[in-house]
Amino acid sequence: MASTNPEAPEDAELPEAPEHSPAEAKKSRPRRALISARRELNDKELLSPAIPKMLLDEIDRLEEEKTELAGFRSRFYDADKKVAVLEQRQRISLAQEIVSLTCLTVGGAALGYAPSVWSSQPTGAIALGFGIVLVLGGIIAKALTK
Repeated sequence: MASTNPEAPEDAELPEAPEHSPAEAKKSRPRRALISARRELNDKELLSPAIPKMLLDEIDRLEEEKTELAGFRSRFYDADKKVAVLEQRQRISLAQEIVSLTCLTVGGAALGYAPSVWSSQPTGAIALGFGIVLVLGGIIAKALTK
């Protein structure tokens, strides 16, 4: 049932709650159940001894739930940080893997090309040197990744 309190219109919208950091979350916020209690119950109903007891029981239950869930919030932020760090490491690892395999592939191709141009020097020697440097660079990059 609605109250005739003009200061608490039933159609008033509550602002959306912004995201809070763990430090800001510890600040107390008004309880929506108590704010809307006057809107939903008239004064005669509030005088009933059962209503305050039910509201107090609900407050106690919510306080226990809040205490229980506070640990989940901090663990969520810790896990979120770990995920971000691991995702960044994964990107770096993937980039290193691409560089290593590219060096090995191009170096192997240069080593395979060197015998076919060995008769025309210095092209054969350059291809051989280039291939050796790239293959060694790929092997070293692979070894440093692990």
